[in-house]
Amino acid sequence: MLENEGDRKAQQRIEEARQEGAIKLDLSGLKLRELPEAIASLTQLPTLYLNNNPLNSDLAAAYQQGTKALFQYLRAKAEAKITLNEAKLILIGEGEVGKSCLLGALREDEWLESRPTTHGIEIKPVILTHPETGTEISLNAWDFGGQPVYRPTHQLFFSAPAVYLVVWKPREGPQQGFVKEWITLIKHREPQAKVLVVATHGGPGQRQPDIDRQEIRDRFGSDTVLGFFHVNSKPDAQSSCNGVAELKIAIANVAASLPEMGRSVPAKWQRVREILQTNDKAYLPYDEVIAICTQHGIDNEQAELFLRISHTLGHIIHYHYDPILRDIVILKPDWLAKAISFALDDELTRRRNGLVDFDHLSELWSNPPFPGEAGYPKKLHPIFLKLMERFDLSYRVVLDPTQPSNTSLIAQLVPDIRPELTDWGQQPEAGDRQQVQICRIVDDRGQAVRKEDLLYKLIVRLHKYSLGRCNYEKSIHWQRGLMLDDDYNGRALLEYIDTDVKITVRAAYPGTFLSSLMAEIKWLVKNEWKGLHPNMMVPCIAPCGKNLPGNWLFEVEKLIESKKDNHHNYPCPICGKWQNIDSLLNNAPIAPPPSQEIGIQQLLNIFKDELKIIREDLVTFDSRNEQRYQSLSQEQRIILSKVDEEFASLMQMLTDEAKDGPRLFSFKPVDPKFFDRPKWMSTKLQITLWCEHSRLPLPALNPHEKQKGVYELEVSREWFTAVAPYLKI
Repeated sequence: MLENEGDRKAQQRIEEARQEGAIKLDLSGLKLRELPEAIASLTQLPTLYLNNNPLNSDLAAAYQQGTKALFQYLRAKAEAKITLNEAKLILIGEGEVGKSCLLGALREDEWLESRPTTHGIEIKPVILTHPETGTEISLNAWDFGGQPVYRPTHQLFFSAPAVYLVVWKPREGPQQGFVKEWITLIKHREPQAKVLVVATHGGPGQRQPDIDRQEIRDRFGSDTVLGFFHVNSKPDAQSSCNGVAELKIAIANVAASLPEMGRSVPAKWQRVREILQTNDKAYLPYDEVIAICTQHGIDNEQAELFLRISHTLGHIIHYHYDPILRDIVILKPDWLAKAISFALDDELTRRRNGLVDFDHLSELWSNPPFPGEAGYPKKLHPIFLKLMERFDLSYRVVLDPTQPSNTSLIAQLVPDIRPELTDWGQQPEAGDRQQVQICRIVDDRGQAVRKEDLLYKLIVRLHKYSLGRCNYEKSIHWQRGLMLDDDYNGRALLEYIDTDVKITVRAAYPGTFLSSLMAEIKWLVKNEWKGLHPNMMVPCIAPCGKNLPGNWLFEVEKLIESKKDNHHNYPCPICGKWQNIDSLLNNAPIAPPPSQEIGIQQLLNIFKDELKIIREDLVTFDSRNEQRYQSLSQEQRIILSKVDEEFASLMQMLTDEAKDGPRLFSFKPVDPKFFDRPKWMSTKLQITLWCEHSRLPLPALNPHEKQKGVYELEVSREWFTAVAPYLKI
């Protein structure tokens, strides 16, 4: 039986598509949680739109994999399905506010006077009964450690179809409990999240919660913050926990309203999921998981989809596209978070400002220095390190250019004091120009937002530009900034000031490096935090009405719109002085159009001698390059920087067909004399992949793994003849 108008419209459109043999179907905005079973008949439909529907989590995850994967999922469900009444319960808040005690009260566990500090995450089941329907609801409760250093890691496990409990202690006040900050953290990861604010320690004689509920509801919305509660997790003389019963009812009601509640899933998939969840092991080899799927009638193609959807939902962790991580399936994400927390909490690593040798990490993971914590097998330690790199928590550093690196930097633990800024005076050096641009992070309301983990991620993601990329001792970074260098493209200073990331680039032609850094920051903000946007700003210039040029900011987008409307000046919002738009935009390099007046080929032809010298340096890339680029003339640096800019534009022009494959590579024949054989039928080519960021071949980036990124491919004479016109260099 169809439930609402949206279901009826969906049924009608599906029938029309079936009769007409349509190649696309749009079911957007129909408020669908499930799809009508009739859609399974459209087996040849190549395109399906389901945007703006509150789909249950499994269906939404299948849709993320594409139309083909979605129909594969629906076919699996059509064979046999099972209805689930389960959801996720997430407890977050500062350390020692009583989250673990509250979880114990919700589970009706025996009271413990002293509980150990939560390292990472603890996951335990909570079973509730809906007060009206009597339906049993199964909740997977995630208890997050509250230490600030854990926050960037915890956000990896947030998900929208969940009930969030923001826990705080009235004795310390909502400001000290960072109630608004925690809700903000949730909103920026999952804008549709449902939150209950819970004050603990609510026993007789305890301080009553003093919190401005209206302000919080006005700020975050009453559809996000659904209620406020005051509880005492410690049982009284009658074994009753004050306020907990009311909280349980509220949690059950919120859980029942989630899109995933009452969802139907493929029965075979659910059986495998239960086997994996109840497995004593925290991880399994990939082949063993596939074997379990096969035993339950799931073929390899469906098993791959099952793993991808389970990863998207956070049930497991499996990176199917990573050659190192592909062979392991992590069944217990909390187990991984705990391993990472041991590194973050380590006293020696903190004293070394985040520098840690792999041998020391391995010792931490084998013998955790915390009571009651078990160690991890040594064969998993390299995988843990790889996952930390995958999560932008750490990267490998070079201490000695002549030796393989065995040391990593955990970016969250860098010093809080700014070091001396090497070769960065009050003014640019002779022949260099300076450009400044600011990225202000704002939410959907246009309010500036501070993201404390942004800079940590930038330190990791931009380490290819670090001054210490060849020798860590030359690195310059701290909790609120870092200095970068891109050879002939110049040097940059990034500073995180309140809610702004200020980028200052000095170079003979600073636009190329500035554009590259701004693009990286914009991408990170847009893709890492939902509901946040990067506003590009430029500082004011002289003459300034307050005689303080550089202290006030203009939005680049508004300047460009005014320019399009044929305005040449724009008023400063502070002093009212009209400033020239072109002069302001000199600090904001605009991405060039695909068609350039001087193309990259022309530049290469004009300056081929200089480029040949640099190319020879790149092939044998080592620490000497730094001095090499410093000795280039201003004209040479401008030329090379423009070539870089043209190259970046060329890469952006490539369409989505290549987004999942290598776009930059070189090749050479294994036997250079094969042309001398007049009757040759086939030959082997050696293909070498290149890194698009550094513009270097992978063997040059991995001097101790010379075969990394190098492949041999046998091609026929017919193929070679067909593609020969495109193989010119």
